Amino acid sequence: MAAPRPGKTRVTSVSLRAETLEAIRARAGKQGVSSYIEEAVQRQLQREAIDEYIATAEAEHGPVDPAEVTAGADRIRAHHAAHRDNPAPADAA
Repeated sequence: MAAPRPGKTRVTSVSLRAETLEAIRARAGKQGVSSYIEEAVQRQLQREAIDEYIATAEAEHGPVDPAEVTAGADRIRAHHAAHRDNPAPADAA
């Protein structure tokens, strides 16, 4: 059985297409349908919060330059690739 989730819970009723519910049941396993749906909804709420943050930032500072995003992502990938096989010791400064 999955570990209990922090916070209060309430019982509610949600209507789902039969095939959606069956797919959830097939994937949820021991975790359970409620936990699976809770986690999926939390991810969606996070995505929406990020979208709102981006919209606010773009309204204030203008749109993000796709070339800058690509360059930043490339730097992150290069950093991870360089450190993947030779990670720094935990006590390194």
